[in-house]
Amino acid sequence: MSECIHVPMDVGGPVLQIPIFYKLMASMLFVAVIPVALLGIVSAGDTESIISTIGLHNSIFVLTLITLAIVVMWSFFLARSITSPIENLSRVADSVSRGDLRASHIDVMTNDEIGDLAKSFNRMLNSYQILDNLAREDTD
Repeated sequence: MSECIHVPMDVGGPVLQIPIFYKLMASMLFVAVIPVALLGIVSAGDTESIISTIGLHNSIFVLTLITLAIVVMWSFFLARSITSPIENLSRVADSVSRGDLRASHIDVMTNDEIGDLAKSFNRMLNSYQILDNLAREDTD
């Protein structure tokens, strides 16, 4: 006798999904605006006293260092937000490949492509757990 098992999908209201490509594009625009914003801040104040105090070359050097520090911090944050869910998915997939189906659930924290992958993986894992339980019941 064949039984149809229905695994419910996520039901809810509309969810804003921002692809990773657009997140990267927004971060690149953000990085491009930083030097302009810093120059605007410097020019809004009394620039002659700043430039005369530390010199034009040193002012440019300081603005470049500030920009570089912000870009490095932002890049680290962005890279971590992309790689962390993938590392988690890899860890759980490795556990499942070794036959450990218990306590192998991935928390979905994003609504992008990686979040879709994690949801699909959770549905697949749920199906495997159901099939494993049915196989154990048949052997008993």
